[in-house]
Amino acid sequence: MLMQAIEREAAQGRPLPAPAAAPTVAVSGELATLFTQPLLSRMIVGSVCLITINTLLYGFVTWLPVFFIKQGLSIATSFGYSLLMALGAPIGSAIGALTADYWGRKPTIIGASLISVVLGIIYPLISDPVLLPAVGFALTVPIYVLVALLFGIYIPELFPTEVRLRASGIVNTLGRGATIVTPFLVVMLFEARGVAGVMSLMIGLLVVQIVTVWALGIEPRHRSLEELKGEEAAPSVLKEAS
Repeated sequence: MLMQAIEREAAQGRPLPAPAAAPTVAVSGELATLFTQPLLSRMIVGSVCLITINTLLYGFVTWLPVFFIKQGLSIATSFGYSLLMALGAPIGSAIGALTADYWGRKPTIIGASLISVVLGIIYPLISDPVLLPAVGFALTVPIYVLVALLFGIYIPELFPTEVRLRASGIVNTLGRGATIVTPFLVVMLFEARGVAGVMSLMIGLLVVQIVTVWALGIEPRHRSLEELKGEEAAPSVLKEAS
Protein backbone atom coordinates (compact mmCIF):
# COMPACT_ATOMS: atom_id res chain seq x y z
CA MET A 1 0.00 0.00 0.00
CA LEU A 2 2.79 2.41 0.87
CA MET A 3 4.62 1.75 -2.40
CA GLN A 4 1.42 2.23 -4.39
CA ALA A 5 0.79 5.55 -2.64
CA ILE A 6 4.34 6.69 -3.47
CA GLU A 7 3.91 5.65 -7.11
CA ARG A 8 0.59 7.52 -7.41
CA GLU A 9 2.12 10.67 -5.95
CA ALA A 10 5.16 10.44 -8.23
CA ALA A 11 3.06 9.71 -11.33
CA GLN A 12 0.76 12.75 -10.87
CA GLY A 13 -1.86 11.14 -13.10
CA ARG A 14 0.63 10.14 -15.81
CA PRO A 15 2.06 6.70 -16.59
CA LEU A 16 5.27 5.93 -14.74
CA PRO A 17 8.39 5.44 -16.90
CA ALA A 18 9.81 1.96 -17.24
CA PRO A 19 12.49 1.07 -14.64
CA ALA A 20 15.96 2.00 -15.82
CA ALA A 21 18.32 -0.89 -16.44
CA ALA A 22 21.10 -1.18 -13.89
CA PRO A 23 24.65 -0.77 -15.22
CA THR A 24 26.22 -4.06 -16.22
CA VAL A 25 29.75 -3.14 -15.18
CA ALA A 26 30.40 -3.17 -11.44
CA VAL A 27 32.61 -0.57 -9.83
CA SER A 28 35.70 -2.18 -8.38
CA GLY A 29 36.08 -1.97 -4.62
CA GLU A 30 39.89 -1.91 -4.84
CA LEU A 31 41.70 1.05 -3.31
CA ALA A 32 43.49 1.84 -6.57
CA THR A 33 40.20 2.71 -8.28
CA LEU A 34 39.90 5.79 -6.06
CA PHE A 35 42.95 7.28 -7.74
CA THR A 36 41.87 6.73 -11.33
CA GLN A 37 39.23 8.62 -13.28
CA PRO A 38 36.41 9.32 -12.75
CA LEU A 39 36.73 8.72 -9.00
CA LEU A 40 39.97 10.70 -8.78
CA SER A 41 38.11 13.91 -9.62
CA ARG A 42 35.57 13.17 -6.90
CA MET A 43 38.35 12.47 -4.41
CA ILE A 44 39.85 15.86 -5.22
CA VAL A 45 36.48 17.55 -4.76
CA GLY A 46 35.86 15.80 -1.46
CA SER A 47 39.33 16.55 -0.13
CA VAL A 48 39.26 20.23 -1.07
CA CYS A 49 35.78 20.71 0.37
CA LEU A 50 36.55 19.04 3.70
CA ILE A 51 39.91 20.77 4.10
CA THR A 52 38.16 24.08 3.47
CA ILE A 53 35.22 23.58 5.82
CA ASN A 54 37.35 22.14 8.63
CA THR A 55 39.72 25.10 8.36
CA LEU A 56 36.77 27.51 8.48
CA LEU A 57 35.43 25.82 11.60
CA TYR A 58 38.68 25.32 13.48
CA GLY A 59 40.56 28.31 12.10
CA PHE A 60 37.86 30.96 12.40
CA VAL A 61 34.64 30.00 14.22
CA THR A 62 36.27 28.39 17.26
CA TRP A 63 38.84 31.20 17.49
CA LEU A 64 36.31 34.05 17.62
CA PRO A 65 36.52 34.62 21.42
CA VAL A 66 40.31 34.81 21.20
CA PHE A 67 40.14 37.29 18.32
CA PHE A 68 37.74 39.53 20.24
CA ILE A 69 39.87 39.50 23.40
CA LYS A 70 43.06 40.22 21.43
CA GLN A 71 41.23 43.17 19.83
CA GLY A 72 40.66 44.68 23.26
CA LEU A 73 37.17 43.49 24.17
CA SER A 74 36.38 42.15 27.63
CA ILE A 75 35.91 38.44 28.18
CA ALA A 76 32.19 38.89 28.84
CA THR A 77 31.71 40.98 25.69
CA SER A 78 33.73 38.61 23.52
CA PHE A 79 31.72 35.59 24.63
CA GLY A 80 28.49 37.52 24.15
CA TYR A 81 29.50 38.36 20.57
CA SER A 82 30.54 34.75 19.99
CA LEU A 83 27.20 33.50 21.31
CA LEU A 84 25.28 35.84 19.02
CA MET A 85 27.32 34.76 16.01
CA ALA A 86 26.92 31.09 16.98
CA LEU A 87 23.17 31.45 16.59
CA GLY A 88 23.82 31.50 12.85
CA ALA A 89 24.91 27.84 13.03
CA PRO A 90 21.48 26.18 13.34
CA ILE A 91 19.99 28.68 10.90
CA GLY A 92 22.68 27.98 8.32
CA SER A 93 22.41 24.22 8.82
CA ALA A 94 18.64 24.37 8.31
CA ILE A 95 19.04 26.44 5.14
CA GLY A 96 21.60 23.97 3.78
CA ALA A 97 19.39 20.97 4.52
CA LEU A 98 16.26 22.56 3.03
CA THR A 99 17.80 24.06 -0.11
CA ALA A 100 20.07 21.21 -1.22
CA ASP A 101 17.28 19.60 -3.24
CA TYR A 102 15.60 22.85 -4.28
CA TRP A 103 18.66 24.67 -5.62
CA GLY A 104 20.96 21.69 -6.15
CA ARG A 105 24.18 20.75 -4.40
CA LYS A 106 26.68 22.53 -6.61
CA PRO A 107 24.79 25.87 -6.83
CA THR A 108 24.26 25.87 -3.06
CA ILE A 109 27.91 25.10 -2.30
CA ILE A 110 29.18 27.70 -4.76
CA GLY A 111 26.61 30.29 -3.67
CA ALA A 112 27.31 29.84 0.06
CA SER A 113 31.05 29.99 -0.65
CA LEU A 114 30.68 33.23 -2.63
CA ILE A 115 28.63 34.82 0.16
CA SER A 116 31.26 33.73 2.68
CA VAL A 117 33.99 35.30 0.54
CA VAL A 118 32.15 38.64 0.32
CA LEU A 119 31.37 38.74 4.05
CA GLY A 120 34.91 37.55 4.82
CA ILE A 121 36.27 40.57 2.98
CA ILE A 122 33.92 42.92 4.84
CA TYR A 123 34.35 41.42 8.31
CA PRO A 124 37.92 42.64 9.10
CA LEU A 125 36.91 46.18 8.07
CA ILE A 126 34.16 46.40 10.71
CA SER A 127 34.92 47.99 14.07
CA ASP A 128 31.47 49.22 15.08
CA PRO A 129 30.30 47.27 18.18
CA VAL A 130 26.83 46.79 16.68
CA LEU A 131 27.83 45.89 13.13
CA LEU A 132 30.65 43.53 14.16
CA PRO A 133 28.46 40.75 15.64
CA ALA A 134 25.81 41.35 12.98
CA VAL A 135 28.28 40.81 10.13
CA GLY A 136 29.81 37.91 12.06
CA PHE A 137 26.36 36.35 12.42
CA ALA A 138 25.75 36.79 8.68
CA LEU A 139 29.12 35.15 7.97
CA THR A 140 28.39 32.20 10.25
CA VAL A 141 25.17 31.36 8.37
CA PRO A 142 26.74 30.45 4.97
CA ILE A 143 29.60 28.65 6.73
CA TYR A 144 27.08 26.33 8.37
CA VAL A 145 25.16 25.96 5.13
CA LEU A 146 28.39 24.41 3.87
CA VAL A 147 28.75 22.31 7.05
CA ALA A 148 25.31 20.74 6.61
CA LEU A 149 25.66 20.26 2.87
CA LEU A 150 29.20 18.90 2.76
CA PHE A 151 29.27 16.66 5.83
CA GLY A 152 25.70 15.44 5.67
CA ILE A 153 24.79 15.32 1.98
CA TYR A 154 27.30 16.02 -0.76
CA ILE A 155 30.45 14.12 0.23
CA PRO A 156 28.70 10.73 0.71
CA GLU A 157 26.92 11.21 -2.63
CA LEU A 158 30.20 11.59 -4.50
CA PHE A 159 31.09 7.91 -4.29
CA PRO A 160 29.37 4.65 -5.33
CA THR A 161 28.34 2.18 -2.65
CA GLU A 162 31.28 -0.18 -3.18
CA VAL A 163 33.87 2.43 -2.17
CA ARG A 164 31.79 5.02 -0.30
CA LEU A 165 33.04 4.30 3.22
CA ARG A 166 36.66 3.96 2.13
CA ALA A 167 36.62 7.08 -0.03
CA SER A 168 34.73 9.14 2.54
CA GLY A 169 37.18 7.98 5.20
CA ILE A 170 40.17 9.12 3.16
CA VAL A 171 38.81 12.58 2.33
CA ASN A 172 37.63 13.05 5.92
CA THR A 173 41.11 12.09 7.12
CA LEU A 174 42.61 14.76 4.89
CA GLY A 175 40.05 17.29 6.07
CA ARG A 176 40.70 16.55 9.73
CA GLY A 177 44.42 16.43 9.08
CA ALA A 178 44.26 20.05 7.98
CA THR A 179 43.14 21.00 11.48
CA ILE A 180 46.54 19.86 12.81
CA VAL A 181 48.32 22.76 11.09
CA THR A 182 45.42 25.23 11.23
CA PRO A 183 46.15 26.57 14.76
CA PHE A 184 49.76 27.30 13.85
CA LEU A 185 48.72 29.13 10.69
CA VAL A 186 46.03 31.08 12.53
CA VAL A 187 48.44 32.27 15.24
CA MET A 188 51.08 33.23 12.68
CA LEU A 189 48.62 35.11 10.46
CA PHE A 190 46.87 36.83 13.37
CA GLU A 191 50.14 38.07 14.83
CA ALA A 192 51.29 39.32 11.43
CA ARG A 193 48.05 40.77 9.98
CA GLY A 194 45.34 40.45 12.60
CA VAL A 195 41.91 39.13 11.69
CA ALA A 196 42.46 40.25 8.09
CA GLY A 197 45.36 37.80 7.79
CA VAL A 198 43.23 34.92 9.10
CA MET A 199 40.38 35.83 6.77
CA SER A 200 42.74 35.92 3.80
CA LEU A 201 43.50 32.23 4.40
CA MET A 202 39.79 31.42 4.64
CA ILE A 203 38.95 33.40 1.51
CA GLY A 204 41.74 31.71 -0.44
CA LEU A 205 40.46 28.25 0.49
CA LEU A 206 36.88 29.22 -0.38
CA VAL A 207 37.98 30.43 -3.82
CA VAL A 208 39.78 27.13 -4.43
CA GLN A 209 36.65 25.28 -3.31
CA ILE A 210 34.44 27.29 -5.68
CA VAL A 211 36.66 26.53 -8.66
CA THR A 212 37.05 22.85 -7.74
CA VAL A 213 33.33 22.20 -7.25
CA TRP A 214 32.44 24.12 -10.40
CA ALA A 215 35.02 22.33 -12.56
CA LEU A 216 35.09 18.80 -11.12
CA GLY A 217 32.00 18.39 -8.94
CA ILE A 218 28.98 16.30 -9.87
CA GLU A 219 25.33 17.30 -9.35
CA PRO A 220 23.41 14.46 -7.63
CA ARG A 221 20.16 16.43 -7.30
CA HIS A 222 17.14 14.41 -8.48
CA ARG A 223 19.40 11.62 -9.71
CA SER A 224 19.32 8.01 -8.56
CA LEU A 225 22.30 6.09 -7.27
CA GLU A 226 22.01 3.84 -10.33
CA GLU A 227 22.31 6.84 -12.64
CA LEU A 228 25.37 8.18 -10.82
CA LYS A 229 26.91 4.73 -10.78
CA GLY A 230 26.36 4.51 -14.53
CA GLU A 231 28.85 7.33 -14.94
CA GLU A 232 31.42 5.10 -13.24
CA ALA A 233 30.56 2.15 -15.42
CA ALA A 234 30.82 3.96 -18.73
CA PRO A 235 34.58 4.62 -18.58
CA SER A 236 35.15 0.99 -17.57
CA VAL A 237 33.22 -0.19 -20.63
CA LEU A 238 35.26 2.06 -22.89
CA LYS A 239 38.48 0.85 -21.28
CA GLU A 240 37.53 -2.80 -21.78
CA ALA A 241 36.50 -2.14 -25.39
CA SER A 242 39.85 -0.55 -26.16
